[in-house]
Amino acid sequence: MLSIGIAAGGAAFSAAPASALSSYDCPGGTFCGWDGRDGAGNMIVQVNANCVLHDIGNGGAGDQLTSYWNRTRKTVGLYDWMGDHWQLLASVADNKRGTLPHAADKKTDAVQVCI
Repeated sequence: MLSIGIAAGGAAFSAAPASALSSYDCPGGTFCGWDGRDGAGNMIVQVNANCVLHDIGNGGAGDQLTSYWNRTRKTVGLYDWMGDHWQLLASVADNKRGTLPHAADKKTDAVQVCI
């Protein structure tokens, strides 16, 4: 388990509208995540490339992430809140997109750009 000591920076992420978006529709310079497989379903997170921990759980989007596209030009870490520390679920390299493996599906509570 990986424990990090980074405080969440307020409302550091933006949730997309509740409407379903086309598969992997993600603007450059951002990390996007959806509640469906292969970039389908509702976009639940879109964060910029600033090097911070985006606590999406506090924003109501925790435990929903299923697929992603990293367009930040940096590595992104996906974390699960374990009650007293953050556990790294997955590291996503720049320009990678896909569906999370079963062990990490619907567990992400925070997204950290530039780990």
